[in-house]
This record gives sequence, structure tokens and C-alpha cells, in this order.
Amino acid sequence: MRLPLMMLAICLGTVLSANAQVADPAQPPAQAVASDPLSEQLQPDPSLTPRQVVQIQLAALRNNDAKDAGIAVVFRFASPANRAQTGPVARFANMIKSGPYALMLDYESAVFDQTQIAGDKAEQRVVLISPQRKLGFSFVLSRQTDAPYKDCWMTELVGVVPIGGTMAMAPPNQALAQLR
Repeated sequence: MRLPLMMLAICLGTVLSANAQVADPAQPPAQAVASDPLSEQLQPDPSLTPRQVVQIQLAALRNNDAKDAGIAVVFRFASPANRAQTGPVARFANMIKSGPYALMLDYESAVFDQTQIAGDKAEQRVVLISPQRKLGFSFVLSRQTDAPYKDCWMTELVGVVPIGGTMAMAPPNQALAQLR
């Protein structure tokens, strides 16, 4: 599966601010993911948590088809600023299909870390595992303030976090702090 790469950011370790709160790591994915991860009905919605947004995006990428319907779902969950930098969808698809993001199209399992939320910014770290490798990704999301996405969590960028030989999650990256 390929992650919505709004911007390629190599993640360097730093610490989230002291006012960050930890979201429930056991939240189930959005109902729509289980039914049809490529549905055109999957749209940003204020009821979705940052974790659910990432789960929707990863499920869509893992189930991407010849028409790139999964990539289109991911692009819909990209923030307007992200879309402006990575769009149109065809350009976005090329970014996802190359480099480390290509793993998002063909992973076997995913390990989610706890979601870190600081105000209207969130970070969701996830390790994707395939038979050949495992790679960490840091999704940075923001709660939108303008219509038509007011109060919806949308992806600002996805950073790549090399994991090495362990399943341990990398430390939080600088991306969340940079958005403040």
C-alpha cells in the first residue's frame, strides 16, 4: 500500500510538546474501511479520528486497483495545502508508486503506534511489514478550519522512518512540531 504522500519528509527524532495527549490505540477502523476501502463515498468527515483517517488511507492503498481508485481515496483525505503541492491525482499517484511509499501498495501487516494529538495537529506512526522489509511512516494530520472540510482530520504530510532490525517504533518526528 502507498501512503498519501503529501510531502516526503525524512523523519528525525524529536519529542512532541508537553501538552500532547495520547489517543486510544485500540480504536476500531472506520466502518467504511471494512465494507469497501475503494468506495467513492469515503470522504473526510468530522466524526473520523486521525487514526481512522490513516486506516482508511492505508486500506485504500493496499486495495488499489488498475484505475488507482485507492490512490484517489488517499488524495481525497489529503489536506487542501497538501493537494496543492502534490496534485493533480496523476502526479500524486506517481509519487506513491515510487520509492519507499510503494510499500504502502503491497504490505502484509501494519503495526500502529498510539496517536499523538496536540491541539489541531496529530501524528500517527505506523510500521508496514512485507516479507522483504519493514518501514515506518509518520502521518501528520491537521484538523481543518475552513469549509468544506471544517473539523475534518486530513493528512498534511507523510514521513518515512527507517526501522532497522527491530519492530520498535522510531521516536516522534519533527514534522508535528514544524506545523505548529
